Amino acid sequence: MIRPNDIVYHRPTGETWVVCGINNDLGYLIPCGYPFPSVAKISDCELVEEGYTKNGQPDEYVQALERAGYPTFVYKEGSV
Repeated sequence: MIRPNDIVYHRPTGETWVVCGINNDLGYLIPCGYPFPSVAKISDCELVEEGYTKNGQPDEYVQALERAGYPTFVYKEGSV
């Protein structure tokens, strides 16, 4: 399962990203970085390194998502 602060490999671009936010219901995630926000399909990504357990979703990620109008990408513990 991919969660915020995890590192993923995005197959279509060949890039490795840190996940800023995720909406499992919609099937999309938002990576950190420029341009922000960019949206990608979760199904196009594979987990490279788990980072959520140790660090959670940093407050700066939550604030950036909310400012950009993507509050549904703020991770809720226990969501699928």
